[in-house]
Amino acid sequence: MSAITGIFYRDGRKVDPDQMKKMNDRLSHRGKDGSAIWCQGSVGLGHQMLWTTPESLQEKLPFHDEKAGLVITADARIDNRKELSQELSIEDKEDVADSYFILKSYEKWGEKCPEYLLGDFAFAIWDENEEKLFCARDHMGVKPFYYYLDDKSFFFSTEIKALFTNIEVPCRLNKLKIPLYFGKILEDKKYTFYDKIFCLSAANQLELENQEYKIRKFWQLDPKLQLELDSEEEYLSKFREIFYEAVKCRLRSAFPLGFELSGGLDSSSVVCTARDLLKNNKDMCKLNTYSHIFPDFPKTDETDYIQKITEMGRINPHFLRGDIEDPFHKIRNILSYHDQPSLGAHIGMICNMYAKMNNDGIRIILSGEGGDDIIYHGNYYFKELFLSFQWKKLINEINYLSQNIKKSKNRILIDSIILPLIPEFIKNVIHYKDLNKTPSFRYLNKNTIKNIPIDKFYYDTKQNEFINSKKPKNHHYYLINTTSHQSILERINLSTSLYSIEPRYPFYDKRLVEYCYSLPIEIKFKYGWSRYILRKSMEKILPSEICWRTKKSRRGSVFIHNFLMDKDISVEDILNNPSNFIQQYINLKYYKQIYANFKVKKVGKELFDLWLFTILVLWMQNSNFINKTK
Repeated sequence: MSAITGIFYRDGRKVDPDQMKKMNDRLSHRGKDGSAIWCQGSVGLGHQMLWTTPESLQEKLPFHDEKAGLVITADARIDNRKELSQELSIEDKEDVADSYFILKSYEKWGEKCPEYLLGDFAFAIWDENEEKLFCARDHMGVKPFYYYLDDKSFFFSTEIKALFTNIEVPCRLNKLKIPLYFGKILEDKKYTFYDKIFCLSAANQLELENQEYKIRKFWQLDPKLQLELDSEEEYLSKFREIFYEAVKCRLRSAFPLGFELSGGLDSSSVVCTARDLLKNNKDMCKLNTYSHIFPDFPKTDETDYIQKITEMGRINPHFLRGDIEDPFHKIRNILSYHDQPSLGAHIGMICNMYAKMNNDGIRIILSGEGGDDIIYHGNYYFKELFLSFQWKKLINEINYLSQNIKKSKNRILIDSIILPLIPEFIKNVIHYKDLNKTPSFRYLNKNTIKNIPIDKFYYDTKQNEFINSKKPKNHHYYLINTTSHQSILERINLSTSLYSIEPRYPFYDKRLVEYCYSLPIEIKFKYGWSRYILRKSMEKILPSEICWRTKKSRRGSVFIHNFLMDKDISVEDILNNPSNFIQQYINLKYYKQIYANFKVKKVGKELFDLWLFTILVLWMQNSNFINKTK
């Protein structure tokens, strides 16, 4: 959770150290353990240090290897240090920083170095010999990297706000982002809410010289990846090996560890695996877990499941009430450090949890984020069995599923076979024939639909989804590669940064991602159980009530109930006094109707749309966009 910054004047101007310091200081909240810059000629690199791993306590960044002619700044945790130490002839010990492994990897492999790295990283290396800047971001986009580029200058930073300390960087709204935001279209991984400020996408690297630059992917999940082992036990054994390693390498910390624990399968698997790994560690007596509970909402409350884990021993549980939280509480303060409007409806509640962790001295949190998509639920499996005439297996699986989830076989037949078999072009005709009437576009002003090519983004997204949803394998690939992982991780990163906390995600480990994708569908869904391999692998360390859960509680009812607490924000005032600028883009009548219906019926079918509208207005006011774009 450190921060990196940098300037490269492509026209040869010298970097002013005071300007580099301004960029660094703007991100001081991300690194309370040190701040440093390095400048030479037309290049400047900066770093804000937050100690997390034992190795980081000795780390000094930016680091200049004068002999190699290389300078690095990095926010990184490298997980394959042992393998790299052999390849690079570097001793793997605590006084050797992770960034040094990156630097030496570049020295040996050049632009191919990210292909040899495992872990979460965003870094920049200035190559004095080649006079070029080399930047890269990790496989799944855990560590953020934003930049501005023109013919004269290149600026980069962990957070967008630092870029604006440079007078050359414009603060202009990217108008395309407004309809994408309201349409909840998160597949775009490059554009931000600011014109000409971009995000370096996950698994991408950027090479920059005075006259040229190029961006390329250094890793992409192989769509043909397919593993064939001899038995179920072999698949389970290999999964346990990889999952344990994914958790283990994320436990490397010089400070107390925290764990998000919801009571669901994913977070519980992470906690119990860590508990198992640390059972002989005398310095790690208890794991600190943090959980939201909802006593006033029994259908949402997961306390019973959470306690099944915490009562196993060696766990120090922390419970926070989530049912009494006003969704808008302190939202202006939260948006003041979020560079872009957040989609999360529970962001205030989550920030309160991070504040609690910070008070407890927690600097590292492990999360079950990503488990649903990486492990996979087996969507379209029944359809594939039907079309391939594997009807005996299909009947058996329907019977198993009906018993497991207490759902009628006829309902399963309709939902899992008949509806997926309806041709997609018919669904297109039914649902998307009129942009102005579809739920995804009726929030927009007609002129916005006409002037901004939102339809292209929307239909490209849907078409991509339809194409990749016909078979389980293709659908799994779509979920891993095309959905909103990067956007979610960036949002979490901004939220945790203010509390000096680094989030880590075992399910986003590259090795686990590749392994889970490569599995045959029969091991992902079996005996009526989705995500079978995780359930079966965790069978001996998880309570059976959690391991074989069939339902996950949702927090929508809490959001709906608490939406109009109106302690800090009046939604009605915002609707009645919108700026002319906002009205250029949105259909105000649509949002007023949602609000009116909600006040009378207290139903929240479209309430999230109203939340998005309110957050965007508040964020734009805070960002002063309205004044700047008149």
